[in-house]
Amino acid sequence: MILEDNLKFSLLFEMYGNLLTDKQKSYLDGYLNKNLSLTEIAEINNSSRQAVNDLIKRCFKILNYYEEKLNLLNKFELAKEKINNLINLNEADLSLIKKELNAILEVL
Repeated sequence: MILEDNLKFSLLFEMYGNLLTDKQKSYLDGYLNKNLSLTEIAEINNSSRQAVNDLIKRCFKILNYYEEKLNLLNKFELAKEKINNLINLNEADLSLIKKELNAILEVL
């Protein structure tokens, strides 16, 4: 998996992970967050490498489906971009707005 995809699925997993089963969460957490190989995940879970691969691919499809329907990651990225654009304004009288926007970014 290329780095951009890994980052995308890590973010999707963070947003929609609670909608997955415990088994799906465990396998995906090992793969995305703990950087375990398919073989390592299979050994830990007493499963085959192919079964792990199939489950992870299925999880990616599920996460993509949730994002297509709910569009939360896209909305988050858009909001973050707009806030950053406002923060980068150099108007002196906007210092309070910049302070508030920075506080919002910390929450996001």
